[in-house]
Amino acid sequence: MFGRDDPPSLEPIKSASIRWIIEAAIAEGNRVSVIAPWTRALVAHMRDPLSAALRQTVAKRFPALTHFAEPDTPHDRAHEGYIETGFSVAFPVTD
Repeated sequence: MFGRDDPPSLEPIKSASIRWIIEAAIAEGNRVSVIAPWTRALVAHMRDPLSAALRQTVAKRFPALTHFAEPDTPHDRAHEGYIETGFSVAFPVTD
């Protein structure tokens, strides 16, 4: 049985590059808050912002991967992340 603090399974994330980014963020001490469907992708929402080091590594390792950044809205906090073939990872943006 899973406890309340157990992270969600990454099994539904079928993009190798998105999964790599999630696992790299976890290795840095970040964690997946929730995996939720969105109209364009299944999104792994991370607890902490994207680190500068991981951003640089992703840019070098996956140069063709689509990066996005969304401002605050009345319904969502500002966030950024990556999307590929129906899978995404989103990191909160802090001031």
